[in-house]
Amino acid sequence: MFRSFIYLDEDKLYTYKRQIDGKNNVQPKAVSQKKTAGFSAAVSGFGLNGATETSIDGEFEKDVSFDYDHFELDLSRLEGEDYFDCVLNAEYDLTTIPAMKLLRICSGFEIPEAFDAVNLIDQFMPMLMGQIETKSAGEQEALEGILGKASADIPFIIECDDVAISGKLNAKHLREEYANLEDYADQDVYILCKVVGMVRRDIVEIFDPLKDFIRLPRTIRRQMTADGKAVGLDKISVEGPVLKVEVVAIYK
Repeated sequence: MFRSFIYLDEDKLYTYKRQIDGKNNVQPKAVSQKKTAGFSAAVSGFGLNGATETSIDGEFEKDVSFDYDHFELDLSRLEGEDYFDCVLNAEYDLTTIPAMKLLRICSGFEIPEAFDAVNLIDQFMPMLMGQIETKSAGEQEALEGILGKASADIPFIIECDDVAISGKLNAKHLREEYANLEDYADQDVYILCKVVGMVRRDIVEIFDPLKDFIRLPRTIRRQMTADGKAVGLDKISVEGPVLKVEVVAIYK
């Protein structure tokens, strides 16, 4: 299979792969052998002979594309139980797939336009922090403690007939630039994900900048709202019901 990955969470891939295989298939980079002096009773005359000592050099490496191909092949054995391939079996009802099951679909996906402002702030956060004046070292430390760990996972939405699918993409697992993701609103790609659960509400929140970007505790978030709305950056919501998922891979 000649895949080009748009997004790949290798940690999830190898975690789920080990659960299926029941073992770790990662191989060492290099194996070397050398002779060492030693006593060998198996040799006639009980002479001293060289024994072979094996050592492993380097860290462990993996062939991600090869491993992913085998991972999806192994998943096919779990079809209808722990894995639901909606690409090959269009009769599956997305609203009835249980949580903690893996799901594969073929569809376009969209990054809400409202998130572009958050992404821009995220990119320029180091520069913005340097421009903010504080009155004391304590205030500066508090500011760095709050904004220094700000990191925005990217929300996405897939519109299906009876339900929307939504999740967040960790930017460190992207294989393409953020700006290129808008191309996939009108282009079908393959998405492998784990089902988190169904949210059956008329309006479903998929991104809260105070929680998902600045990562403030709940108590502080409540103090920074007016009439139930966040002050500053807006929350992103969509019409429900929404199937929440965690993405393993997106490829074309």
